[in-house]
Amino acid sequence: MARLLGLLLLLGLGWLIVRQLLGATRAGQDRTRNENTPPRFEKTVRCARCGVHMPLALAHETDDGHVCGEPDCSARADRATRDRR
Repeated sequence: MARLLGLLLLLGLGWLIVRQLLGATRAGQDRTRNENTPPRFEKTVRCARCGVHMPLALAHETDDGHVCGEPDCSARADRATRDRR
């Protein structure tokens, strides 16, 4: 039983070492690329009709402000104003 546990321990350690060596080369390449470039954050805006927050790239600008591209956005906004009354 002790020999079996020892064999499993050696196999596990060998697997971890091989995984660490192979993973270090891939992670090292990714790490240098990620350290040089800052993380990208996108500005978010709120839909003037329904109030949903979305990235600026997905928003459509109108006279009222930014609106989302959902087809039923105006219907939701109409229901919300109707419920407030």
